[in-house]
Amino acid sequence: MYALATLANKNALHDLNVFLFTLQLWNDSSPNLYIYCDSFVERYLLERKPYKGKLFIKNALDAYTNYNRIQMESMKGKEFNTLFGDFVCEKMNLLNWVFTEGEKEILFCDADICFLGTLPNITTDKKMILSKHEIREKDEIQYGIYNAGFIYMNDKTIPDVWKEYSKKSKFFEQISLEDLTDIYSFDVFPVQNNYGWWRLLQGKESEAILKTKWSIKRETNCSGISVEGKPLLSIHTHWKTNDNATKYFNTFVKGYLQKLCSVEKTNILFNYLKN
Repeated sequence: MYALATLANKNALHDLNVFLFTLQLWNDSSPNLYIYCDSFVERYLLERKPYKGKLFIKNALDAYTNYNRIQMESMKGKEFNTLFGDFVCEKMNLLNWVFTEGEKEILFCDADICFLGTLPNITTDKKMILSKHEIREKDEIQYGIYNAGFIYMNDKTIPDVWKEYSKKSKFFEQISLEDLTDIYSFDVFPVQNNYGWWRLLQGKESEAILKTKWSIKRETNCSGISVEGKPLLSIHTHWKTNDNATKYFNTFVKGYLQKLCSVEKTNILFNYLKN
């Protein structure tokens, strides 16, 4: 089984709680979980112990405590042009740490991943599995083909190479993923993983058409929401946000979850999110 890795500072604690709650709701076994965090999140994790499996914590994000993305984008960085550039590339430092700890395979997830089913079953002879944005071409040019919030890798050389390419990237650590595809063999996750608001509102097809691909299909160990006929396993969203696109997407997802409250675990999730 691969290890999981994520990072969170004080501002991401709400997201991290959803991540941990939903990860354990749908999965009977708990993979090794590695978290890069600041002192605030470290204290929370040590006091509350919200994860049943083996949890490895590294306090490495105090430089970003109390700053949100907008603030960090306006501040000068140490390795990159902005502090936000430094922050997102802590992903590579995190991944290096996990490999150093002896893990052979890692699934990195941003802390704002919300699981709606079991972890993906990964069997591959590729070095990476990436997650496509699935957005229209003009937006791909600006933000990249792939999303940097959901990545599998099994080659310990990837993080350092990724960081070097990110120093020249047009959009932080995201567009540089395309450079990695020229070096490493890769596959892509099915659309049922890491589904973000952008797939629905910036998709290659219209919102109306994309919504027709969502349906209800009750299966074991998933919420009952299906996309393209298969269980939706994870979404990428902030449940606590002022962003209109994200709030719209959340309302859309909650509408499906509410229809599925006869499913025990879905009802638990719906009430958790509601409260």
